[in-house]
Amino acid sequence: MALQSSGQITLNDIKGEFGGDAPDGLAEYYRGGTYVPDVTGNNSIPTSGEISLEDFYGTSAVVGKGYFAGGRNISSVDQSEIDGIQFSNESAINPSAALATARRNLAGVNSSSKGYFGGGFTGISSNSSEIDGIQFSNESAINPSATLATSRGSLAGVNSSSKGYWASGNNGSVVNYNEIDGILFSNDTAINPSATSLQRAGMSGVNSSTAGYFVGGNISNTYYKNFRKFVFSTETASTLSTLLNTARANLSGVNSSTKGYYFGGNNTGGASSEIDGILFSNDTAINPSATLSAQNSGSNNSSIKGYIGGDVNSSLNAIYGFLFSTETTSSITATLNTGRNRLTGCQSEGI
Repeated sequence: MALQSSGQITLNDIKGEFGGDAPDGLAEYYRGGTYVPDVTGNNSIPTSGEISLEDFYGTSAVVGKGYFAGGRNISSVDQSEIDGIQFSNESAINPSAALATARRNLAGVNSSSKGYFGGGFTGISSNSSEIDGIQFSNESAINPSATLATSRGSLAGVNSSSKGYWASGNNGSVVNYNEIDGILFSNDTAINPSATSLQRAGMSGVNSSTAGYFVGGNISNTYYKNFRKFVFSTETASTLSTLLNTARANLSGVNSSTKGYYFGGNNTGGASSEIDGILFSNDTAINPSATLSAQNSGSNNSSIKGYIGGDVNSSLNAIYGFLFSTETTSSITATLNTGRNRLTGCQSEGI
């Protein structure tokens, strides 16, 4: 949470927000240094020279915003809504930007400056190759000319620092795809690596700094636990021996810098409250004790917390948080502007 904007502020307050071990003074907290992110919201903190306690009013270690996009409301109407959450104070945001095409079962990726939403379904079962999104700096809508190589919904998204990738999915009926396609962030052009994913619908994706992990999914009511790892530097994919704790589809994913987490979903037993995941350093499975019932939900994350929105604990407009340091869940006050499920998410200035 952001530091107070007025009144008394102490060095311990600053340490509590930005971290650090027994700091000797403010010189450890220059913007752009070890502890303080060099972002617009922290511009009052100098990068060198004279520094004072008052420079820290309203600043935060948690930067950026999480966005939720698309989905279908309780009346089964596809949505073009983009809403979200301000990470520093967990307040709701509602940009005027909207999707170019209202749709559900789409997937989000993000660069440092834009969020992109790819694929999805419209109407009864029409599939889409659309890529649209949001410009983070002014929260305006974007609509690149690039499109997916294969029109589909129920796909999964991951991103490196330079490219976004969409994997798997289906055509709204019986055809499942193992396609991996995407977008080059520098010029918003389409890319189509030769690597393939798994031929399933309803997979979810998370990413470390070096690889994306696609997991779960289903084919004709058979549900899976497998991970497909996609290495960004070589654009090659392989199936890991690591497995989810519970086989399911339509799950949601978030990631810290060290771990990826998957929430909820559904299988033959109905909605799942499982939270499991993967440790990036050695690609081994993790299984926190926390649970959260979420299916067809959207997700995004700051550097310290993941957020799951829409169709969470039977509420179409609820947003829940997952604190990475303690691996615990909690409800937050902010809610989606439009209650819905089958939505997606992305984040600015997150991981």
